[in-house]
Amino acid sequence: MAFDQLVDASINRPARYMGYELGVEPRDWEAARVRWALTYPEIYEVGSSNLGHIILYSILNAVPGQLCDRAYLPAADLSERLKERNQALFAVESRRPLPAFDILGFSLSYELGATNILAMLDLAKVPLYAADRGDLPLSHPESPPLIFAGGPTATSNPEPYAAFFDFIALGDGEELLPEIGLVVAEAKAAGLSRTDLLRDLAFVPGVYVPSLYGPDQQGISVEPREPGLPARLLRRVATPMPHYAMGLVPHVETVHDRLTVEIRRGCTRGCRFCQPGMLTRPARDVEPEAVIEAIETGMQRTGYSDFSLLSLSCSDYLALPAVGVELRNRLADRNVTLQLPSQRVDRFDDDIAHILGGSRQSGLTFAPEAGTQRLRDIVNKGLTDTDLVDGIRTAMQNGYRKVKLYFMIGLPGETDADVLGIAETCRMLLDRCRDLGRLNLNITISNFTPKPHTPFQWHSVSTVEFLRRQQLLREAGKRLRGVRFNFTDVRLSAMEDFVGRGDRSLAPVIEAAWRAGAGMDAWFESLDRTYEAWTGAIAAAGLEGRYRALELGGWGRANALSEEGLDAFCSQPLPWDHIDTGIDKRWLAEDLKRALDAAVVPDCSFEGCSSCGVCGPDLGHNVVIPSPEIPVQKPRQAPPSDRVCRIRFRFSKTGAMALLSHLDLVRLFERALRRAELPVSFTGGFHPLPRLQLALALPLGVQGEGEWLDLEFIEQVEALQVLKRWQQTLPPGLLLIEAYEVPVSGPSLSQQLEAARWSFELKPQAGDPSLSLDQWKQAVDDLLARDTLVWDDTDKKGRPRQRDCRPALETLEMVAPIEGAAVTGEPVEGVRLEFFAQIDHQGRSLKPAQLKHWLSEALMQSLHLHNVRRLELRLVRC
Repeated sequence: MAFDQLVDASINRPARYMGYELGVEPRDWEAARVRWALTYPEIYEVGSSNLGHIILYSILNAVPGQLCDRAYLPAADLSERLKERNQALFAVESRRPLPAFDILGFSLSYELGATNILAMLDLAKVPLYAADRGDLPLSHPESPPLIFAGGPTATSNPEPYAAFFDFIALGDGEELLPEIGLVVAEAKAAGLSRTDLLRDLAFVPGVYVPSLYGPDQQGISVEPREPGLPARLLRRVATPMPHYAMGLVPHVETVHDRLTVEIRRGCTRGCRFCQPGMLTRPARDVEPEAVIEAIETGMQRTGYSDFSLLSLSCSDYLALPAVGVELRNRLADRNVTLQLPSQRVDRFDDDIAHILGGSRQSGLTFAPEAGTQRLRDIVNKGLTDTDLVDGIRTAMQNGYRKVKLYFMIGLPGETDADVLGIAETCRMLLDRCRDLGRLNLNITISNFTPKPHTPFQWHSVSTVEFLRRQQLLREAGKRLRGVRFNFTDVRLSAMEDFVGRGDRSLAPVIEAAWRAGAGMDAWFESLDRTYEAWTGAIAAAGLEGRYRALELGGWGRANALSEEGLDAFCSQPLPWDHIDTGIDKRWLAEDLKRALDAAVVPDCSFEGCSSCGVCGPDLGHNVVIPSPEIPVQKPRQAPPSDRVCRIRFRFSKTGAMALLSHLDLVRLFERALRRAELPVSFTGGFHPLPRLQLALALPLGVQGEGEWLDLEFIEQVEALQVLKRWQQTLPPGLLLIEAYEVPVSGPSLSQQLEAARWSFELKPQAGDPSLSLDQWKQAVDDLLARDTLVWDDTDKKGRPRQRDCRPALETLEMVAPIEGAAVTGEPVEGVRLEFFAQIDHQGRSLKPAQLKHWLSEALMQSLHLHNVRRLELRLVRC
C-alpha cells in the first residue's frame, strides 16, 4: 500500500495511523503459519490503550509460527479517502490490507459497538455476513479472513451479532487465542474448507460457531444443529499475566496514556446490576511481587510518567496498600503518578490515599450507585452512609477537595424518595465534611440498563421514567452549592438495552442502523443522527415498543408474583441461555428474590460461599492473597529542579515522524529521557516537566533537517555522552545530530532564533497546463522585486489583521525543476524552491504556503504544495 500517498498532513492526526510504536518488533510475514489482525472498533486513541488488546497482541506474537498485527477504526476523513481510492483498510504495522490476513478479531466491549465493526468490515472489503464468505480453504488467495469477536458483550449475549461472525471467543483470551491459532494452522496446512475448519474450531472449549447452532422449537434459545456439539458453551478463564502489559507505547496521546497493570481479575461483590462482576468470576489476585516487578520494569521500558493498577474493584485487592507503598518508595525519585479506577469507598484509608498521585495528585472516584440504604441493599452494594462519610473525610484529610461520585437511576425498586436521596446524600456529605474545608462533588448519573446473566436480567425499564427522574434530580440539585450533576443521555441507554438483550432477529436492524449513519464518529459528534438511525431501523423491522415477551416488567410486577409464579417465569428460556458463564440461572432467580427482600449477600472472596455455581474444576476458585506487611512510607520527594548544565542539541525529524504533532513530539522526547535515565532538571509546580525547550514548532507533515532544542540537567554532563545515550531511546526518524554546552543563565533558545531556511516543491493542480522554466523564473523574480507582500489572516480571537511580510524574506531561489534539467521554454512538471526567512521575537516568520499563494497570484494559476522541508534554523551568532 502506498501509505505516504494515503496518509498525509491533510488527514486529521495522521500519526495515529503510522504504527511502529515503541515495543513493535519486525515480523516475518512469509514464515508465519497464521496471520492475525486484532482490530479494535474505535479510533486509535481508544483502542491502542486498551489493556486486553495489548496483552492479546503481545501473547500471539510470542507464539512460534504466529504473527499478529493491529487495526483500528479510521476517522471519517481517512474512511472517505479509502473509499474514494478503492483501497481496503490496512493494518498499522505491516500496512497490508486486512483481507490479506487469516483471522480478523474484533473486540466487542459494548452493545452499540457492532455498527463500528460493520464499518470496518465494509472498509476492509470483507462480506458483512458470515454466510456470504464462501467455503474456500483459508489458504486460497480469494478466501476472506475468519472473522471473530471477543470481549464482555460478545461473551454475555452474542446472538444479536451472531450473523456477522464466523466464531465467537467466549471469556478470557490469553490461552484460548493461541489454541485457535494452532487449529487454524493445521487446517491451512491440510487445505480444509472454511466449513470444516469452523467445525474443528467448534470443539475448542470457549469457541462458539453460530452457523452450527440454530433456534430451538420455541424460537428463543439456540441449540446445536449437528450431533456432538456442546449444548452449552462454557467461557474460558485465564490467570492474569501482568508482564504482557508493557507491549506497546503509542507515539500519540491516547485515552489511557499510562502504563496499566492488572492486579485482580474478577469481582465477587455481587452487585446485582453489574454484568462484569457476574461474567468474570472467580476472583483471581495477582502475586504482589509480580505486580511490583511489572510496574518497575514497565516504567523503565516505556518511559511513562503515570501508571495505573487495574481491577473491577482495586480496593478488594488486599495487597494494594503494601504494593502501592512499596512502589511509591521504589519510584520516589522518578516523578511518577499512580492512578486507580473507581474504588470501594469503604476500603479507602490513609495508606491508599498516600500511594495515589505522586508528583501531582490524581482525582478520586467512588461509586455509591444509590442514594438510600434501602436501595443499596436491594442492589447488594454493601455500602452504608457511615462508610461513605468516613471515606470522603479520609480523602479530604489527605488533601483531596474534588471527588467524583457515580450514581444510577432507574434501579429495580427505586422510588422518587430514592432519587431525591442522591441529592440528600450529597447534602449530607457537604455538611459532615464542612469542618475539613470546601468539598466539590462531581456527580455522574447513569441510567440503569438490565444486562444478561445478572439477577436483574428480567427487569424492564422506561425511557419516560428515566426522563422524569432526571428532571426530579435536576430540580433537587439546584439547591446544592459545590455539586455538579452530569446525566447520561437516555436515548443511548435505550439503544443499549434494545440490542443487549436481543436475539438473532436484530442482525438486519444493526445493519440498517449502520447504513443509516449509526456508528463511526456519530457518538462523538451527532447523537441525534445516531438515535434517528437506530429508531428508524427498529421501526422498519416492526420492533417498536416492548418486543420482548420475556421481560418481567417493573418492580411492582415482580413483587405481585407468588414465589411459584416467579420461579416459573424465570425458568423460561432466554436468547443467551446457551452461554455458560458458570453462574447457575436458578441462582440468579434466587438472588432476585433476595433483592425483593432487600437481603444482602456477602462477598464470597472474604466470607462464606454464595453457591452461585462458578467455583469448580472448570473455572477454578477464588484466589485471594493476604496483604503483606505494609512497608514504612518514605516521604514524597519533589522532582529535582537544580539547573547546573544546559545542553543544546541539533536534530532532524524526517520520514514518518513528520506526521507527529508538536505536542506529541515533546511527549515522545520526555518519555525517551525517562528511558535513558538521564539526570534531567524538572520544573516546579503542580505538574513538573523536564526543562526541555524546542526552538520553533514544525508544521504538521513538514520534515525538519536542522531543528534545535535545549535540555537542562541537575549535574554537569558531557554533551556527546548524553547525545549517544538519548539517541538509543529515540525511534527512527528522530536523529540527534550534534550537542554542545551553553550557559545555563544565557538567553533562551527562542530568543536566539534568527532565520529559517525552507525547501518546497510547487506543481500546477491536476488538469491545469504545465508551466515553462522561464515562467517559473519570471514569477520568482517578480515576487522578489515587490516592495510589499501583504498577508491577510485573523488573530487568535478571529479578528482580521494584515501584515507586510516582505521584510522577512531574505532570499528566494529556484533550485531545480522537479524532473531534473529542462530546456528553456519547455514545460516542466514543477519546480523546487528554497528561501531564507527572518524570525521575529514572537517566533513569526514566512511559511511556504504563503509563498505559494503569492506565486499562484503571479502565475494566475492554482498550485499544489508538497515535499516541504525546513532545512535549518539559524541561530544568532554569539
